[in-house]
Amino acid sequence: MKRIFYLAITVLSIVSCKKTNTIPTEKNDIVYVETNNYQNNQNAVLAYHDNGNGKLEQLAGSPFLTNGAGVSNLGQVLGPLDSDYELRVSSDGQFLLAVNSGSNTIAVFSIKSNGALQPVAGSPFPSGGQTPVSIDVSGNNVFVVNKSNDPMQATPLAPNYTTFTIDGSGTLTPVAGGKFETTPGTSPSQALVSRDKKFLFGSDFLGIMLNPPVGTLRSFTIAGTGVLTPVAGSPYVLPNSATAPDNTALGLWQHPSGNPLYVGIPLQGKIGVFNVNAATGALTLQSTVAAGKAVCWIRTNKAGDHLYTLNSADNAVQVYDTSNPMSPASVQTLELKNSGPAYGDAAFKTSQAFSLAFSSTEKILYVVSQHTNTDFSIGNFNYLHALTVADNGMLTENTEPIQLPVANTIRPKGTAVVSR
Repeated sequence: MKRIFYLAITVLSIVSCKKTNTIPTEKNDIVYVETNNYQNNQNAVLAYHDNGNGKLEQLAGSPFLTNGAGVSNLGQVLGPLDSDYELRVSSDGQFLLAVNSGSNTIAVFSIKSNGALQPVAGSPFPSGGQTPVSIDVSGNNVFVVNKSNDPMQATPLAPNYTTFTIDGSGTLTPVAGGKFETTPGTSPSQALVSRDKKFLFGSDFLGIMLNPPVGTLRSFTIAGTGVLTPVAGSPYVLPNSATAPDNTALGLWQHPSGNPLYVGIPLQGKIGVFNVNAATGALTLQSTVAAGKAVCWIRTNKAGDHLYTLNSADNAVQVYDTSNPMSPASVQTLELKNSGPAYGDAAFKTSQAFSLAFSSTEKILYVVSQHTNTDFSIGNFNYLHALTVADNGMLTENTEPIQLPVANTIRPKGTAVVSR
């Protein structure tokens, strides 16, 4: 996640696009993408209907305004746009939650039977801090990461992890004692609830770059009320390479049945494989595995036999065989279509992969790529890709990606899928 990934954003609104008036009559997927538009509270959620073959049609009424703002990055600094889980679905599948990073709120929508979104009463809700960027859900508990890294908010607060409850109407209520403040300047980027719901893992992305440096990988126990308590030894310092400081954690994902926690180490181009102590939540490094340039966000399939990473700088998805969960083995790297011209000394792609989510059947992997080139005259390279997943886990891009209806100076991020 090099400095030049983050580009100045000019004031532009969502451009118009062709919509379909088709209302799904079969139980198919609705794919949601957050525009991250920071202008005049114009952040919104785009909704696409997938009829099962990866061919996407925008839903009538989309985009759905969040009544808040995305995050801008006029200073081209590292951190503000680095996050995962910007969109999450409630445990009962009834609500979609979205970050308004630029206005310090969380939008909550009721998901209608056709996938359309309706803001719940009181939405958006205060996030409990500045620059909310990541959400995870466990039962009626909602965990929010407040990054406190928005160049437009001149007096940053300490970043934090804040717990809320969500009720049957979609209302978010802060939990008493449910705010854990982390080190200023660390730019936390993700909250991930463990498979057994006992722990929360976090990545304080820029902690290693502070003076003095601090660990960037966190583990918390989750009390019955949702209050977070750091696990002994947390935060953890990741393994370093010869060119310090670049041992910083970003993307997180836990194996669906085994103990490994997979951690993106983007400035090294590696994945860290950590063992999760099932009793205490303590993390122990087992190995590191080579990955592509600026490896960030990570998922496995439900079976746990394949792992997928976004190598952002290459605009590529890398596939690993995880039949041995502790030893991922790379089996494929697929560059996405419409990467655009290379730029910069390191030959970065104009379009860079930043968000991913599986379809309900796991036959499709959806990936959002952002336009990152400062030369806006070359066109718009903000895309939503639908990749076909073969039975052996390998990927192909059989359809053309959809150009997202946002200006090329805006960085769309966040992907969620529901079946309707």
